[in-house]
Amino acid sequence: MEQREIVEVSEADETAGCDGGGGALGHPLIYLRFEGKPFVDCYYCSRRFVRAGQFAQAAKPAA
Repeated sequence: MEQREIVEVSEADETAGCDGGGGALGHPLIYLRFEGKPFVDCYYCSRRFVRAGQFAQAAKPAA
């Protein structure tokens, strides 16, 4: 099973932008809203964006 990439962002950020990385091999740029959650997952590439200080909570598998 492949390990998902986890990216830590500032606690003050309300959104995280994801383009899949890899330049032309990525996906369209999307913005994911935290809306009070400690982390959000990209629905294209499964990259997880975590607010600073919330890493332990975000390391749990997606439900």
